[in-house]
Amino acid sequence: MLNKILSSITKMIDLSGRMSCFFIVILILLVSFSVLLRYVFSIGFIWLQDLYIWVHCLFILLGICYTLYKDEHVRIDIIYRNLSKRKKRFVNIIGYLIFCVPFTFILLTSGYDYFLRSFLLDESSKETGGLPNIFILKFFIFFLGILFILEIIRFLINFVRSNGNS
Repeated sequence: MLNKILSSITKMIDLSGRMSCFFIVILILLVSFSVLLRYVFSIGFIWLQDLYIWVHCLFILLGICYTLYKDEHVRIDIIYRNLSKRKKRFVNIIGYLIFCVPFTFILLTSGYDYFLRSFLLDESSKETGGLPNIFILKFFIFFLGILFILEIIRFLINFVRSNGNS
C-alpha cells in the first residue's frame, strides 16, 4: 500500500517535471515568434506577451517541486558536498522541516485565497488585448503547494525507511 502511494506521488511529480520541460520549449518558440513579429514585421500582440509570461510562470511553478524531488535544488554546496551521507540526510530533513513545511503552508493558504479571489472576480489581464481568466495561472501557485505536500510526504517516508534500515 505504501509503495503504491509513493509510486503515485513520484509519478505525479515526475509528470510535473516533464510538463515543465515541455513548457520551456513552448516558451522559446513563443518568445522567438514574438521577436520575429516585432522586429521583422513591426507587429506586437499584448496577448502573445501575456502568453509567454504565463508559460514562463508554468515552467517555473511545475519545475520547482521536480527539482527538489531530484535533489538538484540550490544549497551551499561548498559545505554540503563534503558532508557524510548521514549528515547530508540530517541537513535535508532540517531543510524540509524548516523551509518546505512553512513555505507549503503559505502556498496553500495564500495561494488558494489568491486563486479564489481571482476566480470570483473573473480577473483578466490589466492590458487591453491581454489574456482573460488569470485565475488559471493563479491556480498553479496553489497547485505548487499541493505538489510540495506530496514531495514532503514522499521525502519523509523515504527518510524514515532509510533510517530504519541503517
